[in-house]
Amino acid sequence: MSLYERFAGTVRGAHALAAARLRHEVLSALHQALYLSGLAQTDVAEKLGIRRSAVNQVFRGDGNLRVNTIADYLHAMGFELDVRLTPAGEPRQAALEQREVRPAVPDWRVRAPRPLYSDALTPCVRTETPARVLWESTTEIPVNPTAGQSASLELRMVS
Repeated sequence: MSLYERFAGTVRGAHALAAARLRHEVLSALHQALYLSGLAQTDVAEKLGIRRSAVNQVFRGDGNLRVNTIADYLHAMGFELDVRLTPAGEPRQAALEQREVRPAVPDWRVRAPRPLYSDALTPCVRTETPARVLWESTTEIPVNPTAGQSASLELRMVS
């Protein structure tokens, strides 16, 4: 058993490792944003209206950063941070296996587009010519969903 596994096997150790991983990810994002922005720490300090030494302290990882402070720094450099929830230990396992980190749940912000109406058009008759298809559909269309009102629509189209 490795030293890492022994340390991760305790509650305090697992907590400390999770905190260290998060701190590393945030500091890496700040440094990457600084590099990509082409700004110097002095420029960031001017944009934020603070001393350069305070900016340097943040980039060294000194102190306990607040979420708002991280957001302010990233915004000053023209970036935002996207955060994912992962099972404990997944980032390290992904690094060992040289693969992408698997999120705990699918991204709830991304939803597949839903059709405008609940009933999709379905072919009901197909003629001999492949380009000529008769489509037919009947569906309920919400007229006033809050009042529970709907109307039926019958659509026939020949193309």
